[in-house]
Amino acid sequence: MNVKLELRNQYSDFSKTNKRIADFILQQPEQFLKMTAIDVALESQTSSASIIRFVKSLGFSGLEDFKIALARSTTQSETSDNIDPIISKDDNVEVLCEKMNSLVSSANEDFYYQLDYQALEESIKIIQKARKIYLLGIGASSLPAYDLFHKLNRANIDTFFNFDAHMTVEFFNYLTNEDVVIAFSYSGRTTEVIYPVEVAKQKGASIISVTRNKESKLSRLSTIALHVPNNEHLTRVGAIASKYTSMLVADLLYLGAIQSNLDVIEKELLKTSKLTRALKTKDNGD
Repeated sequence: MNVKLELRNQYSDFSKTNKRIADFILQQPEQFLKMTAIDVALESQTSSASIIRFVKSLGFSGLEDFKIALARSTTQSETSDNIDPIISKDDNVEVLCEKMNSLVSSANEDFYYQLDYQALEESIKIIQKARKIYLLGIGASSLPAYDLFHKLNRANIDTFFNFDAHMTVEFFNYLTNEDVVIAFSYSGRTTEVIYPVEVAKQKGASIISVTRNKESKLSRLSTIALHVPNNEHLTRVGAIASKYTSMLVADLLYLGAIQSNLDVIEKELLKTSKLTRALKTKDNGD
């Protein structure tokens, strides 16, 4: 078990007490490994009994068993020299870059650790058979949706996306059971995504969701739910880790979608590239 990933994934369901304990473990894992239950209780402003109950609720026999698992899942990049990936007003550019590197590295590791490869494979098969693909996403979640929309259309795969939620719902009137809806929502509870998905389900379309929340309404409505790590708060400075991992899903779906017809698509991509070259300004030395 990757202990840190499990803590991040379950964080939203923790009680206030357990969140304080999880916060301390995630922020200072090396220090935690050296401490007793009493020491951790003092640092997290909880109790030693709460610490023991917490680790047992995660399936461990006791604190030492939990520490062993935590030590195993602690990578070299997450030592005591690791930088907390939350910006500070005093950060210089070098520190900012180091924090971003830490954040992306952690997100990448967490993503592939928790990725359901079978669900991804089934999603790709559904996409390859689709008559038409409809994409959903609002706010930061619209970015992977729009990126996937562009890539699939460039590969001549009939795909629809619109930033206007009202217009999107209008076009969902024409959905059939041969169509696929791919819905991006990190929270899994965005109304502008949930409502169109409900319409799509009534129309018999296949629904692939990309979300962090395994227990959300979006996940329950989905034919297949592809989950990204729950390692970023819903209220945050910027959707960085969540955007990054959602983009990974979008790119994997795209690559899988074109794989079976790669020879033809590669030729067409070269043609589209030649068409766009005419829009680029030539350097005439002026």
